[in-house]
Amino acid sequence: MSTGRNLYSRYSKVLNILSKIGEKIPNNMRIKMLHLFRNTGGKTGIAIRYILVKTLAKNCGNNVSIKQYVFLENIHNISFGDNVSVHPFCYLEGSGGIEIGNDVSLAHNTSILSVNHTWENYEIPIKYNPIDHTPVKICDDVWVGCGCRIMAGITINSRSIIAAGAVVTKDVESNSIVGGVPAKKIKKI
Repeated sequence: MSTGRNLYSRYSKVLNILSKIGEKIPNNMRIKMLHLFRNTGGKTGIAIRYILVKTLAKNCGNNVSIKQYVFLENIHNISFGDNVSVHPFCYLEGSGGIEIGNDVSLAHNTSILSVNHTWENYEIPIKYNPIDHTPVKICDDVWVGCGCRIMAGITINSRSIIAAGAVVTKDVESNSIVGGVPAKKIKKI
């Protein structure tokens, strides 16, 4: 059986050479290509997206798997460690900065937001108030279950699990499982 790690090991040299070649393509064209290949399935789609993400992201480690239908906004502010998988229909808004460590899995339909609307100015609608940009950090060895929302300014510490459907509004300590809306600690692992 070929796992993602085995396939990556087998083709890493080719992928890295193609990434170096891809850097010669203008930035705005590579972003358009990433959007164009967002829906491409299978190993070919994963390889194309890896090559493009490697050239566009702030940092991109080895064996980063971006599945179909993933939205990576402001990718130049997103860092991926090694052995990261981002499953279908995830949305990462990186304008405030997102740092994802090693051995992290983001299950489908997860959103990571590094921006938030403010509402201090009552003279104008909330949607026109200034936007606050605050980084999100996901440390090593984290599993984010499906349908989670990770809000701006959050740190999820190492070896943690975010239960499906959780809305994370506070930092998550190491070796813990959190869940719910808003997410609360369920137990230590």
